[in-house]
Amino acid sequence: MSEELKKIKKMRQKLGITQSELAKLAGVSQSIITKIENTKIEPSYSIARKILITLEQEIAGKHDQIKAKDVCSKKIISIQADQTIDKALNLMVKNAISQMPVFKENVLVGSVSEELFIKKYDKIKNKNVKIQNIMDETLPTIPEDTNITLVNEILKIYPAILVVKNGKTIGIISKTDILQKYPL
Repeated sequence: MSEELKKIKKMRQKLGITQSELAKLAGVSQSIITKIENTKIEPSYSIARKILITLEQEIAGKHDQIKAKDVCSKKIISIQADQTIDKALNLMVKNAISQMPVFKENVLVGSVSEELFIKKYDKIKNKNVKIQNIMDETLPTIPEDTNITLVNEILKIYPAILVVKNGKTIGIISKTDILQKYPL
């Protein structure tokens, strides 16, 4: 339990709440919070549990307010279906990305990824092959106001998600975006 107690101050500060606010939410005195954070006392199990549960609930509540538009990268690196594998590989290396959407004019038609290139290695020895001949299915699209919890669930299945507003792609979310912006 003492390791968990050491996290109280950091969790509270991350939430942007004062000791007094935490005390009120948890139903304990503000002086207890101060003493715990300054390691002056080790509270009873029930008090520690109340505080930690309160912090977890507050974090979950804040987490549910995060939307896809808050997390997505606005810079979308993409490729046209009639471009070559060589062009795609160069774009991916240059931009340090592992997947990207494929468009035909302004219409999303597929995706390419490092994983795809490895799977189809024998078929792509000729780097002049057109992307449209080897691409995977499209990345999923979600509305900009999609909750981060749903985004996380989709990312368990797909390597990235495109974010749309009024039918127009406005961003992309990869697993890396989530981990960089909202570390565990």
